[in-house]
Amino acid sequence: MSRNRDPLALTPHWHVDCRIEADLPEDNVIGTRFLINVGFGSVTLAMVLYTGWLGATCLSLRYQIRDWERRISDNRAEVHDIERMQKEYAVEAAKVDQAWQLINPQFAISEFIGNVGRTRPEQMVLDTIEWNETGVFVRGSLHETPERATRTLGDYVKLLGRDEKISPLFREIVLTGFMRGASEDVHNYEISFRFRPKP
Repeated sequence: MSRNRDPLALTPHWHVDCRIEADLPEDNVIGTRFLINVGFGSVTLAMVLYTGWLGATCLSLRYQIRDWERRISDNRAEVHDIERMQKEYAVEAAKVDQAWQLINPQFAISEFIGNVGRTRPEQMVLDTIEWNETGVFVRGSLHETPERATRTLGDYVKLLGRDEKISPLFREIVLTGFMRGASEDVHNYEISFRFRPKP
């Protein structure tokens, strides 16, 4: 039968056909409306589960944050004590380093004076020996003519640079001052012994 026919028209059947076939549900096993509802329901369920998982994670993180904040506040006094002790240790360590530098100088000044006295030429006079953190400065006078005084001082500086007891202590040994003294045959000099950098 055609769906477009008039249901009230006379037919060869013995009764009037009152069916409205256009409004009847689909006769498929799984309808389109069911599939649509299942799809949207699945998406909704997934979103609900994901939202629940996010909420549980957020609650767990909040609990952990509160727990760590409580632990930090409980241990704040201990942390302050540790920081105070670290500062005290740093001050004491600096004092120990200063004491070590005082009792363990880079070289023994008495030994240095002995070595300079052992190597100096007879005509050289040592007037002063000064030292600081950068080096040692030896000043004195020499009774020679200008030419011989220059040669004597140059040879002496080279000798100090080769001496096995003096040269290992210093980075360089140089003549840093030479001038005429009170008379023509007296000349003042200064020899600088520069320390090696500390390791």
